[in-house]
Amino acid sequence: MKLNTKQNLSINFYMNKICIYIFIVLIYPLSITAQVEKQVRDQNPGLFKNQRLFHSPPNPFFKNRKHNIDFITDISTDSIISSSLFFKTNFMEHYREFAIKSEHGLFRFNYDPKIFPATHLEYYFIMKTKNGLFGSPIDDNGNLSPIKKLLIDPIQYYKQKSRLNQ
Repeated sequence: MKLNTKQNLSINFYMNKICIYIFIVLIYPLSITAQVEKQVRDQNPGLFKNQRLFHSPPNPFFKNRKHNIDFITDISTDSIISSSLFFKTNFMEHYREFAIKSEHGLFRFNYDPKIFPATHLEYYFIMKTKNGLFGSPIDDNGNLSPIKKLLIDPIQYYKQKSRLNQ
């Protein structure tokens, strides 16, 4: 059975449309996503470099209250040689180093305002492993960038929060 030219052209036309549709809908977005991810990674290496340590600062950081400063890692415990938190208040001239032990990948420093009175805190975390050094937090350039926190009055904080919610 022979197809006539008109049917053959019609089938070829629809096959080309389907191929273009598949390219536009499926393949093109994937290539754009990969390109954007590469651009973000190249322009902001802090998002991807040295990300074996993770930290989210306590928020808000209240005056006269104890706080846990936590860092989390997925590095195996047998690979870790040492881990330290470098900590300083506005009343300290230099950072103090505190050795911290891991508990299933969680590193915790207990900040006590009776021991370290302050209005401002600065800290960062360094871990030495068999494969090198890791630090947190890091900035957009991949450099270590200490966290600077202002200790706030909880009464004033909640008064302001209640005013804003009304």
